Amino acid sequence: MSDDTRLGDATAGEDVSDLVLSTLSDRRARNAAELETITRAYNKYIFRARRRKPGTGWLTEDVICCVHREMFGGIWAWAGKFRTVEVNIGVKWHTIPEQVRLLCDDFKYWDSPDSAMSVFEVAARLQNRLTRIHPFKNGNGRHARLMTDIFFYSRRHALPQWPQLQLMIQGDQIRQEYIAAMKKADGDDYSGLMAFIQRCCEK
Repeated sequence: MSDDTRLGDATAGEDVSDLVLSTLSDRRARNAAELETITRAYNKYIFRARRRKPGTGWLTEDVICCVHREMFGGIWAWAGKFRTVEVNIGVKWHTIPEQVRLLCDDFKYWDSPDSAMSVFEVAARLQNRLTRIHPFKNGNGRHARLMTDIFFYSRRHALPQWPQLQLMIQGDQIRQEYIAAMKKADGDDYSGLMAFIQRCCEK
């Protein structure tokens, strides 16, 4: 999967020191391998998965790490492991376990029968918090979108069709819209991100 498909993966990088296979040092080969493993992860967690029941507290640290490992394992040594370095976005690395636990606790309420949140607000909050925590060295945006898809699947809702920006004339405009919506969500205004996700679900 090329960098252009990443709506918000802001962790840069051509650092290949953590590659599991040296044969993937070529960017094109690496993109193809990531596309294959991410497709397998979607098959496992969406297309062939049993639906997770709302309100059961299914979002856990183990699930978050396992999904990331399925997406990038076999390619990167950091797959499924919380980062232990500081990056240009995200919380301090030593606070990641605590922040993930807080997210899981909050999500359990958002996804409960007592919550008045719409499915789009829950999805926006989940995607924003995961991206803001930035728990892994890389792949956080793609991981957050798959976690959002797993949530939609649990609600028997249509899945978002995330834009393949490299194929679109207006790709830069859409990317900027998404980034602006995520920044507003950082300040607890989820309206723009909710609207963006809703449009992706209506395609």
